[in-house]
Amino acid sequence: MRALLFVTLLCSCTRPAEGRAEDELAVGKAEIASATVEVKDGLAAIRDLSDGLLDLWCGAPAIQLAFAVPDAGDWTIIARNSLSDSQLIIDGAPFDRTPDGPPTVATFRVALAAGNHTLRVAPPDADRIEPYRIVAMADIQTALPIVDDVFEMISAVPDARFVTAMGDITERGTIEEYELFDRQLTTLTIPFYTTLGNHELWGGADRFFGRFGRASFHFEFKGTAFTFADSGDAGIDPIVESWIDTWLVQAIDQPHIFLTHIPPIDPVGLRYGAFRSTRDARRLLARLAEGHVDLTLYGHIHTLIEFENAGIPAFVSGGGGAEPMRGDGIDRHFLILDLDGPTQTVTVVRVD
Repeated sequence: MRALLFVTLLCSCTRPAEGRAEDELAVGKAEIASATVEVKDGLAAIRDLSDGLLDLWCGAPAIQLAFAVPDAGDWTIIARNSLSDSQLIIDGAPFDRTPDGPPTVATFRVALAAGNHTLRVAPPDADRIEPYRIVAMADIQTALPIVDDVFEMISAVPDARFVTAMGDITERGTIEEYELFDRQLTTLTIPFYTTLGNHELWGGADRFFGRFGRASFHFEFKGTAFTFADSGDAGIDPIVESWIDTWLVQAIDQPHIFLTHIPPIDPVGLRYGAFRSTRDARRLLARLAEGHVDLTLYGHIHTLIEFENAGIPAFVSGGGGAEPMRGDGIDRHFLILDLDGPTQTVTVVRVD
C-alpha cells in the first residue's frame, strides 16, 4: 500500500501542469439557452455570455468563433484587448465598431438571424504580409501599481501593433491583482497578449484562464507565427509539447517567434532560471531548432540578456518592474521588435 501511494504521489508530481493543460481546452467555450459559442483554438476568453450580450477578451489580433442562436435577435458583442482598427465579420459581411470606448475595446451592435454563424474579429490588414512592429515585456509582479507609466511609454511607440508578454503579470495571482491589472491596461492603447508565469500559479490558473484565456496558444499575424507556451512550473507538459509540435509544422515556412516564461536553459548559469529538467529543456530546444523558429523570448530572470539557444537568437527580458538585478546595469525596460519576414530587429527601451 505504501509503495502504491509513493508511486501515485510520484506520478502526480512529475506532471504538475497536466491538469492545467487539460483545462485550457475549455477556454473559449460557453452555452446558455439563447446562444452557444466556441472560439476557434481557444483564442479568446468568454468573460460574459448572457441574453443579447457576448463579452470576449481576445488573445490574438484575429479571432474566429462559431456562434449559434436558436432565435433571431439583437446582440451586443464586445471584443476587449483588440486592435483599434478591428472589424467584426459575420458570415462574410463586415460591421464597424461603435465610435465610443477606448482603443482596445471594440463594441459591435448587430442583428442576428436564427441559426449558425461564423464571426471573425480582426483588423483589415491581418492577413497582409508586410513589415510591422510589436513590443515584448515580462515580469511586472510587485510593480503592478506603477506599471501604467511603462504602458504609457509603450503607447507612445510609433506604429506598435500589440504587446507580447512572457508572464508574471502579478505577484500572487490574486483577484485583486487581476482587477488592478485590468485597470492598468486602460493606459495601454494596444492589445496585450501574454502567457502565464510561475507567480500567476499562486492563485490558481483558472483565474488567469477566465480573464485572459489560454496560456499555451498560437496565432499568425501578417505572415509571422507566434507560439506561447506555459512553463510556469519550470517545464512544459507533454500535452503542450504535442500542441507545439503541431504549431511548428503549421508554421514551418513562416517566420516564427516562440515565447515562454522560464528559459529552458539558464543563459548565465547562476540565476536559477531554467527548466527543472535539463533533458526536457534540450528536447524543447531541439524541437524549436528543427521547426525553424527564428526568435525565442523569455522572462523570469529580472534582467536583460541577449544570447543564442540551439542556434536560435534569444532574449531574456524581465524588466516589467519586478525586483531588478541592478548589478547588470538594467532596470525596468521593454523590447521593440521590428518584424520584416525572417528578420527581427530588436531595440531595448529603458524606462528607469
